[in-house]
Amino acid sequence: MIEVSENIRAGTNVRWTAGNTYLLKRVVYVETNAVLTIEPGTVIKGAKAANALATPGIPNAVSALWVTRGAKLIADGTADKPIVFTAEDDDVANPNDLPLYSAGLWGGVVLLGNAQINSAANSAGNVASPKYEVFEGTEDLPQHRFWGTNDAESSGVVRYVSIRYPGNQFSPNQE
Repeated sequence: MIEVSENIRAGTNVRWTAGNTYLLKRVVYVETNAVLTIEPGTVIKGAKAANALATPGIPNAVSALWVTRGAKLIADGTADKPIVFTAEDDDVANPNDLPLYSAGLWGGVVLLGNAQINSAANSAGNVASPKYEVFEGTEDLPQHRFWGTNDAESSGVVRYVSIRYPGNQFSPNQE
């Protein structure tokens, strides 16, 4: 298992291969102008809260993959080889290892795009031009914002992807 605790840096192209299982140890950002390509059949696991590392600007220790504005995630699985995002304790070969309705075992996958928004709960973002929003429960840091002027922008491809057991809270009482 390959532990991932570093961001996918701006301007880089990174490939995760199907021969490996990746363990997200914290919120890992795919930074602006970076591309993360995940091969069909790859398994990515999110560390449970007890094993997750702190991430600046996020109150709870949680693992997740965040694709920031202007970055791309190319997760193009196939029917025979889906890409699986799941919890650390999930044995993907055993469909009965975790209870059927388990949830909140890791943070999940977040795509922060460049489309226009018409209002924002964040007071500074609501008066800005263009308006911006901050992902719920996080500090107002650039990597937590979404907004833009390009409604046609693409954050990549997510096809034949299974996202299992997400929903761990980034901040108490904010979900």
